[in-house]
Amino acid sequence: MNDNSKVKFFISQLRKFLPEKTIYLSLSSLPEDIFDNQDYITIPCLKSDDEIQEFIKDNGFEDPQNIINFFMEQYFARIDEMLKDIFEEMEKPDESMVYNVNYNRVNAG
Repeated sequence: MNDNSKVKFFISQLRKFLPEKTIYLSLSSLPEDIFDNQDYITIPCLKSDDEIQEFIKDNGFEDPQNIINFFMEQYFARIDEMLKDIFEEMEKPDESMVYNVNYNRVNAG
């Protein structure tokens, strides 16, 4: 599981009112990296047990598939943004490679 404290807190809130099997089935079906970047997935922050129960009921979280859908819809809605960020990061020049190439040219000449 992720080290993200927001994710852990949210799951602990769900555990108060949902069977462990429901939580396990849903989380084990999600991509491993789904919670790695908070910019792409919104983790609900619920303040009271009443809010938690209402959120669970409103989103049908009694069914593991609804938990999966809740996060996967966000994941897929932002996948273009994620890929764009990854490609932009890949396009940045690697300073160490530039240095090594120049070093080899100086020594070869």
